[in-house]
Amino acid sequence: MNCCGDEWKDRLLKEEKENLIAQIKLCNGILLQGGAETDNYEIIIAKYCYEKDIPILGICAGQNNIARALGGKTEKISNPEKHDRSFDEYVHNIKIDKNSKFYNIVKKEEMMVNSRHKRTIKTCPMLEKVAFCEDNYPDVIEAKNKKFYMGVRFHPESLYQKDEKMKAIFKEFIHNCKK
Repeated sequence: MNCCGDEWKDRLLKEEKENLIAQIKLCNGILLQGGAETDNYEIIIAKYCYEKDIPILGICAGQNNIARALGGKTEKISNPEKHDRSFDEYVHNIKIDKNSKFYNIVKKEEMMVNSRHKRTIKTCPMLEKVAFCEDNYPDVIEAKNKKFYMGVRFHPESLYQKDEKMKAIFKEFIHNCKK
């Protein structure tokens, strides 16, 4: 049931939510891959991880769910033909804030990323937007006050085998999960 998006409401039964939280407690970190049927669970997970400072990495729709979990909103991008390009390895450049955790991971002010998007973060009041594409859509959001609470709009899992910056994202996430 894809009931969520920006109009998300916790629709889990008490027992389902307790079971979900019990499963999260078994984890040292959470990776949200997103997808059409994950909103309800991912938003609950993202909210819990923020409250308990459990490392989390949201990819693509997972980034949207991280923002939504903390009161953020998304919107359709105005030029999906440019950003919804599933088969291209690298689609556009992003510029990265040098004062961000993300910059400390990739050690670059700019890098190329892939792109498979129809939505973007409009607001994320408890998170910082720290990397943007040339259309000024935020490609990376993060919480400065957490160990590792980050969402990326691109897909590092598709490029980590040949791109050291993409691999560094996962290495830093895993490092924080071990703390």
